[in-house]
Amino acid sequence: MKFVRTHDQIYMHENRYKKTKEMFKFIERKAFDKKKILNKEVVCDFGCAAGEFLYYLKKKQPNNTFFGTDIRNDLIRKAQKVLPDIKFLKKSVLKRNSFPKNFFHKSFLIGVHPIFDEFEKCFSNLIYWTKPSGKIFICEMFNPYPIDVLIKYRYSSKYNKGYYESGWNIFSEKSVSNFLKKNKYIKKFIFNEFIMPFDLKPQRDSVRSWTFQDSKRKRFITNGLSIIQTQQLLTIYLK
Repeated sequence: MKFVRTHDQIYMHENRYKKTKEMFKFIERKAFDKKKILNKEVVCDFGCAAGEFLYYLKKKQPNNTFFGTDIRNDLIRKAQKVLPDIKFLKKSVLKRNSFPKNFFHKSFLIGVHPIFDEFEKCFSNLIYWTKPSGKIFICEMFNPYPIDVLIKYRYSSKYNKGYYESGWNIFSEKSVSNFLKKNKYIKKFIFNEFIMPFDLKPQRDSVRSWTFQDSKRKRFITNGLSIIQTQQLLTIYLK
């Protein structure tokens, strides 16, 4: 069975720099102390795609030094054109030699680790690259039940193409917690649930997310993979 990742192409055809995602706002509020806005920190968004999150951070936290990484040259070029004063690099979060040890004050990983069938190497590298007393912010789905789920999918229109898509794996809070508790460099960590503040309508591409509400008016995120997306922000505090 062959696996590919074509979903990232959507970022080449979108322009959402001035229409900030609610999740980006949520992450920024959790990550930065408003009383310390003048502090200069070195910050990286790993798997930054076209740089939309960094565009928002640059406006909110202008005194920091920002880096962005991705493995796609076309996304790096697009991000660099929009944000010429940020350093964008073609780097993989899976390669330890991408950056020196203890390089960043804050490291962000948004919507990236579900691409991988194992999260440990990716998370270990973030810990290695982040300074002592620094913080790591990982935002995506985490399963509140003690089950890790690997998902492969394909559009029915591509039934005869011979491949499946990846990118929606869901690792459990339990597995991630067990892994982090064993790391001597970690002081503590916390999961914060992200609740979408307004409704999202289904889109033409059914892999894109939309919302629905239950009988108690609680809003949930789903998509055409028939999964309920328990979006969480995992904050890791280093010693």
